[in-house]
Amino acid sequence: MAGVDLGTEEVLLRVPKDVALVPLGFAIDSGGSVTKLLYRSKEDYENGIRIANVGHDDGILRLRHLATEDCDEIVKFLQDHCDMLETAKTESEGWFLTGLKARLFRKKMEDTMKIKVKTLSEMVAISSGLKGFYSAALLPELRPLSLSEEAVEHALGSTRDFLRMMNSAAAAQTGGDGSFDELKDRIDPVAVGQYVMKLMSTDAPTLTRELSDDVIEWPCLNVICGSAAGMIVMKDSGGFEIGSFLPIAGKTFVGFGRLLCGAKDFAELVEMAARGDSRKVDVMASDMKVTGVTAEEADWYSSLPDSLVAYSMGKLAENAASESFSKDDLAAGLLNVICCAIAKMAVAVARQTKVKCVVFDGSLVNSALVRCTLQKWLLFDSLIQPLIGEQSLKWIFLPYPGFICAFGTWYQNWEMYKGQAEK
Repeated sequence: MAGVDLGTEEVLLRVPKDVALVPLGFAIDSGGSVTKLLYRSKEDYENGIRIANVGHDDGILRLRHLATEDCDEIVKFLQDHCDMLETAKTESEGWFLTGLKARLFRKKMEDTMKIKVKTLSEMVAISSGLKGFYSAALLPELRPLSLSEEAVEHALGSTRDFLRMMNSAAAAQTGGDGSFDELKDRIDPVAVGQYVMKLMSTDAPTLTRELSDDVIEWPCLNVICGSAAGMIVMKDSGGFEIGSFLPIAGKTFVGFGRLLCGAKDFAELVEMAARGDSRKVDVMASDMKVTGVTAEEADWYSSLPDSLVAYSMGKLAENAASESFSKDDLAAGLLNVICCAIAKMAVAVARQTKVKCVVFDGSLVNSALVRCTLQKWLLFDSLIQPLIGEQSLKWIFLPYPGFICAFGTWYQNWEMYKGQAEK
């Protein structure tokens, strides 16, 4: 089956027993390239009765990625593998599907599987996923993913370097001795000065706890990182507002990756980026530094941490014909560009909408390398924000991030089923 990768490892998800018994037996989020499927498997159930012995009596659902390119093969996969129950008595208006390509599946399912389906807004699916599955304790064993230790250390080190350079510049201008006590006293308001001292003494594990949380605080900014990046303010009431839209995300990464790096798909491109070194294609702040100059002669680059990117892919402009970088380095630089764009926009929208909590999901951040690269940009900007009078932000990365809409669709079908069963 060309369109469905049956070799992809599935994830078994433990849910309350009644949640697993939605008669339809599956929820689909059909994206532009990848379809996310949440389903009740014939390996675990027969006509809604648990047959799998997995050491508990709760419900079991399975997560799987399928290629969207051929809906006929996905429908066949469901017929062969999904434990579907009689639905005619409980589907008064039809079961929900969601996603960009949901309408392509609708007629095929109605004709082939003889079920009644309808499309669900992705915004409603996201809201139901966040408030239903993650916030209503339907998945009590799931917790947000930990922030990358590498990203936290990188952000903390860069911020401290930035503060040291600020301090040195201030001391040179005022004739002080360069102590941080002096810098703290010179900063207004006093609270910012105290924050500076805290950053210089806080360890990374403590900082990690302060930058993330297990609980979503409403309203939150939901950053959906897929083919593009959508930024939506989700409210406790279930309502939402569009924060912004960024057309630079997964599709851009893969498109340029194929053109410039010769990668055949996302997985190969991420492997290349993991082997590469973006510093061989990016101009770093350290590359811009001039030694042996006075504070009056130094330009503004002198205040930037050495680890900060000054010009993304800038070395290509200076030395494009050189063999000093590989396609792996190019892939790493490309990932850095994509993550920088998403992070900068997310911080800006969070500031504009005055939320305190930013939640990331979407298939792009399913990759640990993508999350780490993104968090390096996010956390550095987040640590700098209080220095300019902005509030600090909490960053939450959801587990199984590409399945948020599939979770929300299952939740909507479950709510509908419960309501019909009570009549």
